[in-house]
Amino acid sequence: MKTIKIFALMALVCVLLTSSAYASVLTQTCIIPVTGVPYTQNCVMNQFNQPTAGTLTSVSLSLTNVSGDVLPEQTNISTTTTLTFTNSTATIGLSLTGPDSVSVSQGSTPCSGSIGPSSTNISCAPLAFSGLSAGPVSGTLASYIGTGTITPTFVASGQILSASGAGGPGSAGLLFFGGDGAIGGTFTLTYNYNPPQTGTPEPATMAMLGSALIGLGLIGRKRFVG
Repeated sequence: MKTIKIFALMALVCVLLTSSAYASVLTQTCIIPVTGVPYTQNCVMNQFNQPTAGTLTSVSLSLTNVSGDVLPEQTNISTTTTLTFTNSTATIGLSLTGPDSVSVSQGSTPCSGSIGPSSTNISCAPLAFSGLSAGPVSGTLASYIGTGTITPTFVASGQILSASGAGGPGSAGLLFFGGDGAIGGTFTLTYNYNPPQTGTPEPATMAMLGSALIGLGLIGRKRFVG
């Protein structure tokens, strides 16, 4: 009886695994070239055609292979005085915004120095980066079901998110911090779904289910007779 029970349980497990194997994945990607900031780029993605294509179970957004460079900048608006600064930094970011959003950012290396009158200092060493990623972020299913393109359209935005630093003596109101750089990456939209069922179980699935039921029946009969 122990052998029959094990066989029956194994058959049921196989049936469950076979059913889960029907789950499928559909991905769409949008390549965002490494571009000097600020910039925007539209990423047009298609909705999931339910129920024709199946039943959508989850949506995820991710950013991968994000690379570029970032450097801090300083501007001196005094017309007569050279100013000093310390710990000047800038942060660059790439974001995708639509029905849902995902973003990634990278800070620069701190920079210190001096800047002459009526000028912008761009001599701080840029920080190059690569391989950044963000997500996956879960999406709201209702926004992705339909037969057209996703609305609102996903917009990729590369920009300097923040800049800061400390000015030396006499710099108040005359020294301003900013940044520059370039950034890009790959936006991926993933649909997890169950394809339409044909209504007729596959022979292998029916055979395993039959075996499981026979095994469980024999177990019940054995218990009843005993």
